[in-house]
Amino acid sequence: MQNFLLIILVISISSILFVLLRPKKTNSKKIFNAEYYRGLNYLLNNEEDKAFKVFTALMDVDSSTIETHLALGGLYRRRGEFDRAILIHQNLLSRPTLENELKQQALYELAKDFFSAGLYDRSEKIFRNLSENKIFRQSSLEYLLRVYEVIKDWEKAIELAKILDTESFGDKPVEVLLAQYYCEMSEKYLTDEEMDKALAVSKKALKINKSCIRANIQLGDYYSKNNLNLSTQYYLSILDQNPLFASYVIKKIIDNSKSFDNDSFLNETFKKILMNKNLAFLPDVYTYLYHHKSSEDAYSYIDSFKSNDNKNNFQVAYTLLCTAIDRLDEKDLLKKIKISYDGIVSNQMDFICMKCGYKSNTLNWFCPSCNTWETIVPNQLTGILDNKNE
Repeated sequence: MQNFLLIILVISISSILFVLLRPKKTNSKKIFNAEYYRGLNYLLNNEEDKAFKVFTALMDVDSSTIETHLALGGLYRRRGEFDRAILIHQNLLSRPTLENELKQQALYELAKDFFSAGLYDRSEKIFRNLSENKIFRQSSLEYLLRVYEVIKDWEKAIELAKILDTESFGDKPVEVLLAQYYCEMSEKYLTDEEMDKALAVSKKALKINKSCIRANIQLGDYYSKNNLNLSTQYYLSILDQNPLFASYVIKKIIDNSKSFDNDSFLNETFKKILMNKNLAFLPDVYTYLYHHKSSEDAYSYIDSFKSNDNKNNFQVAYTLLCTAIDRLDEKDLLKKIKISYDGIVSNQMDFICMKCGYKSNTLNWFCPSCNTWETIVPNQLTGILDNKNE
């Protein structure tokens, strides 16, 4: 009997001590959650360094927390430390007890790590598998499209763009992207000297997107070798699509006109240009009229642009200066003025992105700075220096 009472006493004391001395998991969890959300708040406020410290500290306290792994891995990727981001997400995936939903999330993060690190073949494989998952389908398809753009696999890009469950991608309609992909293929065919295929693909681009300036330029360039009339028609259509490209295209139209010995065609072509009221003053048109028509035609063209538009007035004045400087007696002062203008304009790049301001001396249809299609246009301050006496 005494032994039985002793056993009950020991059990009772042990139970009391267990309750009193056991770790307070609830409070610990609350502290952990508070730190986790504090880290998230730093992320939302773009305070990545503070968020990084919080999540790193949480990993030291509890390395088993999946959410912390995902947050810290994403932070490493944003900081450009791709190796660490990959390692964290791969370690997470190595857990045998990881739930399928969390496994898919970790795979998605790992695929983004590979993409950011330039390991496109690895990211493509994962994104393709994840595109079968309803939750990650659309996002994975969009990343796949970026992969194919970077590696310039235009056939896969076209195939994928056609099945995207969206009308736009990266603030551009899908038909704009498709047209650009076909134009990329056209340039590849041209490089391989397959002109028939290049023509066919450019026409397909224009059929998909009737506003595709690039396709019109390509077709104008291709036909300039054997059909100047048709080539000029493609160029002229661009003037209606986007007047900002007038300074770029007008040079091509004039080159065609010089090669095409047909007065009625030339008159009709320049009549269309002069009647287009959406166009700003074009120095090349004035120069052509001055040297190939008459000074009266050239001055009449200038008179149609008398306005309060300072940029037009500057271009008119500068063009007149370039034309007249060799015929005037008092040249020194005028030459100094011209040199100063040349210095201002010569610092301008030929093309500029209307979205991010990226500047270049070549026409890029995909801006390498903001990764956007069809945002680069001719810089209106350039082209004036090309207006030289012939």
